[in-house]
Amino acid sequence: MKFGHWLNSLTWVDHLVILLLFALCSWFAHLTMKGFRLLVEKTQHSPYAEEFRTSPFVFFAVAIPYTIILYRLIGIYLTEMLKSTF
Repeated sequence: MKFGHWLNSLTWVDHLVILLLFALCSWFAHLTMKGFRLLVEKTQHSPYAEEFRTSPFVFFAVAIPYTIILYRLIGIYLTEMLKSTF
C-alpha cells in the first residue's frame, strides 16, 4: 500500500495517536540533539572551534524515525485504548 493510501485509510484516532507520538518523539529528538551538543562541546577543547548548530532537517531526521519506532511498538495499543475510551 502506498503512503498516501495508508494515510487516507486511517481514522481520526489513528491521526491523533500519530500526532501525540510525534510530539513525544520531537521532545526525544530535542534531548538527543542537546546531548550530542554537550558531547561535542566536551570533546572540543579549542576555544576557536565553531559552535555546534542543528538545522530543522536534522531535527526531523531524528524525530521521524523515533516516531516510526514508537508507533510500531505502542501505536496499536494506544489506538485501541483511545477507541475504547471515545
